[in-house]
Amino acid sequence: MKDNKNRPHILDNLGLKVTALLVALVVWILINNVNDPVKYMRITNVQVKLLHTSMITDQGEVYTIQDNSDVVPVVTVKARRSIIEDLSRDDIVATADVENLTSLNTVEIKYYSTKYNNEIEDIDGSVDNVMLAIEPKMTDSFALQTGTSGEVASGYELDSIIPDQNQIRVSGPESVVSTIASAKATVDVSGATGSISTYSDVKLYNSNGDIIDTSNLTMNINSVKVSVVILPLKTVPIEVSVGGTPADGYLRNGVVTIDPDTVKLAGKSSLLANVDKISVPASDVDITGCTSSYQTTLDLKKYLPDGISFADSSFDGMVDLTVGIESAETTQFTVSISDISLENVPAGYKAEVTSVNDGRKVTSSSSDTPSFDISLTGLSSALDAIRLSDLAPSVDVGKVIHTSRADTAEGVYTAEISITKPDGVEMNHAITAAIVVSSTESRSDSQ
Repeated sequence: MKDNKNRPHILDNLGLKVTALLVALVVWILINNVNDPVKYMRITNVQVKLLHTSMITDQGEVYTIQDNSDVVPVVTVKARRSIIEDLSRDDIVATADVENLTSLNTVEIKYYSTKYNNEIEDIDGSVDNVMLAIEPKMTDSFALQTGTSGEVASGYELDSIIPDQNQIRVSGPESVVSTIASAKATVDVSGATGSISTYSDVKLYNSNGDIIDTSNLTMNINSVKVSVVILPLKTVPIEVSVGGTPADGYLRNGVVTIDPDTVKLAGKSSLLANVDKISVPASDVDITGCTSSYQTTLDLKKYLPDGISFADSSFDGMVDLTVGIESAETTQFTVSISDISLENVPAGYKAEVTSVNDGRKVTSSSSDTPSFDISLTGLSSALDAIRLSDLAPSVDVGKVIHTSRADTAEGVYTAEISITKPDGVEMNHAITAAIVVSSTESRSDSQ
């Protein structure tokens, strides 16, 4: 009994106290599980961050993610509700360390949280490994081509396309870079009525003209500034002057054929406003001595004003020219002296033709056959159209008297007879008439 009195009271009913402690612990756990139960959070499309990739690139190699395996479709987080409610998708991190690269070129994905990491029961992803394709790195340079899409507005023309840079350098997997056939920047010019300056994305193409995916490539430029010059258009005629004369016995028939006879020009509006035609000088079209139609090819480029160009880039400026030349024909008409019309006879005077010299003979008005010949040379088509009545021979008596400067209008004059003839028809000989002008008043006074 003495010994029991000396024991600490804490040891009294020890079994009962231990049992009570265990019961309290169980109750605490039960309460916590009820008030703060374990929950799950699912996060979709989590991006995996690759670590120490220089282990590949430092060896002159590049890697490509296979099958989009660096994106985990679903990551599941297991933790108490109080923790889950305080987490966001940005807190969950997925990494793959290339230092752990396997012989199959796979890297294990590890998951952790930047918050409550030690209190989270589990983080699990639907993808375990990032799969890589590793191959030699290749770098190559390509000429940068330019182009346009769409059509400029009606009445305008695409003149030139000038990029700020004309070359691009591309690096990446050898299997991809080796398929690049061209690099091109394209500008949309649909409906444009003036020049364009813009940045255009550079696209890479294979030999089939298909666009190459550049997500695994590195380019020194991804876009380039491109200047597109767009000019207004104007259609003008071509005008040709003809110099020289054909050989004796030949005449121009009046036909000048130019093929094409118009040309479409491009240039600044201020310059086009001053251009109404393209003129070819007579010095460049010399038909001297020709005995048949003159044919040549003209280069219009040398006649273009400065700052003006041909709208059609396929047109080389060459046009075909034909100047019609035919042999001359001669015909003759016999005209009565009485058919000569004496015009502008001064008042108080009368005029009379006494004889006619047609270049081959002199015929008196008092002869048995008072007529003379008019010999004409010209194209057969023009001569065939002439009728005798069309010739209308005449003398301007008033002009003849005035030219003579005589003190009196009376007297005998020699004057050239004029006739009406078509263009291109010439008289072979000048025809003159002897005309007597007398006063009608003096005759009436003497009577």
